[in-house]
Amino acid sequence: SSTLCQLCHEKYPCEEIYFQRNTDIPIRRTQVLDISCSSERETTTYKVISIGKLDDRLFDTIPKNWAYDCQDVTLGIRYNSQLSTIGLKKSAIVEIWLSTPPHRIHDNDTVIIEWQPSSVFNCMDCATWTPERLVFNSTNFDKRQELVITRVKVGEVVLLPILHGGGYDKILSAGYPIYIE
Repeated sequence: SSTLCQLCHEKYPCEEIYFQRNTDIPIRRTQVLDISCSSERETTTYKVISIGKLDDRLFDTIPKNWAYDCQDVTLGIRYNSQLSTIGLKKSAIVEIWLSTPPHRIHDNDTVIIEWQPSSVFNCMDCATWTPERLVFNSTNFDKRQELVITRVKVGEVVLLPILHGGGYDKILSAGYPIYIE
């Protein structure tokens, strides 16, 4: 990649893929990862198990319902900002995007995010938000979309995402709250 990422005051290509000489067979990938406010460089070495036509027995060990039984820990939601102080009858914008592309399941890679106030707090109707849902897919997953939150009553509110599709249904929504003070 020609895009550079900064890591420990040095700049590196954000992603590099190395191929076996004079082929298109990947042997190694190096990427800069952004993990909870820190960055690190990770190298993945590939083991070539098949060249040419893939052998079906390589896929026989993968459960047919893997998309429903497996959870991809790289799937997540990103916010700017996750905590907003909003005055009465005032609004704030929260930018939202996905950390990784959604999975294509049954030829569909659409992820829909809707919101609900957490029942842990007493004020279930202290805020409104627009739009009602955000829609992401594998081409716009990293594009920031805006959620406009308006405080209509005094009280603490925590909005939790309701996620549909792309493997995101499996992630724990309580891990991605938006706090409104």
